[in-house]
Amino acid sequence: MIYLSLGSNMGDRMGFLQLALGMIEYRIGPIQSVSTVYETPPWGFESTPFYNACLGVETILSPQEVLTELLSIERFLGRKRSMAEGYQARTIDLDILFYNDLRLDTADLSLPHPRIEERKFILVPLTEIAPDFIHPHLLKSIDELKQNCEDKAELTPLHEKLLLPTKRNFIAIEGTIGAGKTAFAHRLKEGLKGCLLLENFYDNPFLADFYKDPKSYALLVETAFLEERVKQYKRFFSAETKLPLIADYSLEKSLLFATKNLSPKDFDSYQKKYRYSTQELAQPDLIIFLQQSVSKALSNIKHRGRSFEQNITPIYLTEIENGYAEWKKTTSLNFIELELNAVDFVKQPEDFFPLLLAFFRS
Repeated sequence: MIYLSLGSNMGDRMGFLQLALGMIEYRIGPIQSVSTVYETPPWGFESTPFYNACLGVETILSPQEVLTELLSIERFLGRKRSMAEGYQARTIDLDILFYNDLRLDTADLSLPHPRIEERKFILVPLTEIAPDFIHPHLLKSIDELKQNCEDKAELTPLHEKLLLPTKRNFIAIEGTIGAGKTAFAHRLKEGLKGCLLLENFYDNPFLADFYKDPKSYALLVETAFLEERVKQYKRFFSAETKLPLIADYSLEKSLLFATKNLSPKDFDSYQKKYRYSTQELAQPDLIIFLQQSVSKALSNIKHRGRSFEQNITPIYLTEIENGYAEWKKTTSLNFIELELNAVDFVKQPEDFFPLLLAFFRS
């Protein structure tokens, strides 16, 4: 068991703690215990108050690997470490307090974390989850250290709790053409450190012709998409894939587009092929549906400049949007909706944080 401390005193403090907790669950290991969150005065410098909490985590990572992941999470959440001396305000601060009873002293990592016994903002939340844990150097329990601590800081417990996320092994991103599915999948992979499955649409030999003459090429283009998607799914799930798997499409997308593009007769035969081809393939634990206006989706399509997409019309995108609306009423898969019209997480990375927070809370 390892014990970690979390702190934030910039921006959405509770949000940053929740984001860090979710990323730790995915990147370091299962969280076994979570303390109350406390508002605490800054320790050793003048600044706004912190929110602080402690976690107990199971991990197979080495101490150095845990440290590397924590520093990566801090960078993802916008912490910019400075060469200036002393303590500083930060969006997120993550520390390893104990790694079992290991004692370690290297250039970049000391275990146990130095001066725990002097810091009430660590001892109070840590006592909640590990009161009997023995400090391997001081040979006293955390509860004893808290009782003997001379730190006079006043800590205020908060009613809002940090929530353990439901860990998903397979996440699919859905939304209309131009909604930002691939960009979102890349950003989510960066946060969760999983493996990407990206749709291989460039290999569809009928796609450009379909946008010029939909009726003539609809069955050819949808059949080619289905065969390639099934092939991709089989290949990924037969390999040693690092979980979570994050795909920028779901197989059910095939039926949705086929419903809109095929005649009733062609759709009937296509649906039979779909059921047969996909019956043994894995389904996503969660689909993240990206809600995007038709006008913004068209702007995204124009901006990314794929020549074969430039003939897509607002009417066609509206039909696809209506298809997704019907799909959400009938699908048996778990899904959440995220509104993207007012955000741009490509140009402003911080716009991604509320979206990731919604995912962790789903």
